[in-house]
Amino acid sequence: MNPGCRVMGLFLVALALFQSLTVAVDAWHAGQWPNLPSEWVRLALLPLALWVYVRYFSVWGNCQCGSDNEGYVTVTC
Repeated sequence: MNPGCRVMGLFLVALALFQSLTVAVDAWHAGQWPNLPSEWVRLALLPLALWVYVRYFSVWGNCQCGSDNEGYVTVTC
């Protein structure tokens, strides 16, 4: 992946995470669900942004496990 695209993608995922986490925390502290449709959309971004982050930007999503010729398990990131 192009480094510029990777940085822009990470910025957009972080932006989505911050937007959705503020709505989730505010709803949790208020003890009620969001009232506005825009807040519901921002709240719906939370699982999607978390999945994209873990899949494409975290260490867990980029590691590949396998075995070499001698039978040892190797992990490459």
